[in-house]
Amino acid sequence: MKTPHFHLPALKKSTWIILALMVGMILLNLLAWCNSAFSNWYAEFCFPHLSRVFSHLYGWIPFSVGEVWIAIAILIGVGGLISYPICMIICKGKRKGISFLFGRIYGWIVTAIFVTETCCCFLLYHATPFAQRYYQARTFTGQDLLALYSELIDTANELAPQVARDADGYFVLQDDLVETAHAAMQKLGETYPQFRGSYPLPKPIHASYLMSQMNLTGIYFPFTLESNYNRDMLDINLPNTVCHEFTHLRGTIQEDEAGFLAYLACIQSDSIDFQYSGVISALEYVQNAVWMHDITGADAASDRLSEAARHDMYTFLPDGYWEEKQETIPVIVATKTVQEATTNAMDTTLKLNGVDDGTQSYSRIVTLLLYDWNSRVRD
Repeated sequence: MKTPHFHLPALKKSTWIILALMVGMILLNLLAWCNSAFSNWYAEFCFPHLSRVFSHLYGWIPFSVGEVWIAIAILIGVGGLISYPICMIICKGKRKGISFLFGRIYGWIVTAIFVTETCCCFLLYHATPFAQRYYQARTFTGQDLLALYSELIDTANELAPQVARDADGYFVLQDDLVETAHAAMQKLGETYPQFRGSYPLPKPIHASYLMSQMNLTGIYFPFTLESNYNRDMLDINLPNTVCHEFTHLRGTIQEDEAGFLAYLACIQSDSIDFQYSGVISALEYVQNAVWMHDITGADAASDRLSEAARHDMYTFLPDGYWEEKQETIPVIVATKTVQEATTNAMDTTLKLNGVDDGTQSYSRIVTLLLYDWNSRVRD
């Protein structure tokens, strides 16, 4: 007697695959939450290889593939919301089949997002913090912070006269962005092997006006593992931003750590342009911390900052940017609304991934800068 063979319908096979992937990702997330050793291993040994595969796959393409995928996803999402009820009204006898089709399409989309977010983002959040891995724990005083602030001021003053400037006095990048950023990351890899290897093209975002509304200089797309930057921003932000996004491609997901490693990559670069960009970025964070803690002697230190360096600090977009854009681009959503929504979304995402202080964690770069300063002073 032949053993009967039972064949699952195609939809059920698809459903089982989706369920298996979703359960697998949930288990991986639980493992990462419960075991930092697993996250460390994944961030240092698995993820960099995964990143290199996508770098070879998408790295040679001059435009952002991630931006294209997001545009397609928006079209599918909006198209589905419009077409589904229309199809249900017109095709009354095929409603079950239509529901199955839409369910399958959106089921795969949600699964793909969850898989890529888990593998390229969520698991990385639970690795041991950089400071714990590379520095001996200690407490810093206000005078330590002031000493770091003074050192950065001296460095900024030294580099400011050496860079090119436009007619308005703003920094103009002279060195090749891609080649110099790649070299800077290779040099960083001499100290931290995780950052060795090739890197893809950093890609400008076509919809940079939206990035400007979101107050973003760069963005890492976990769906395509690309490093993207705001093409509208001033040059002073470019070197530090590109190195920052490159660190994400090697498993550094925390923003404070990515910012610190970008600073190290820039300051250790042979390029004066990159050194200056890194110092100005670090100086902004440290100055904010000095003002916040009302450090004695901070005013005297601030007075020593040169006008040229001061001119490049806290500069994101060219003068008259918003007025110029509003004349050519219709304002769909107010910039303030976009910024608030972006901040809330990022804050919520970080907290859901175990970063209790949310977007406030960005300022922890100051602690990492203090550790670096202390290690140099001590040596």
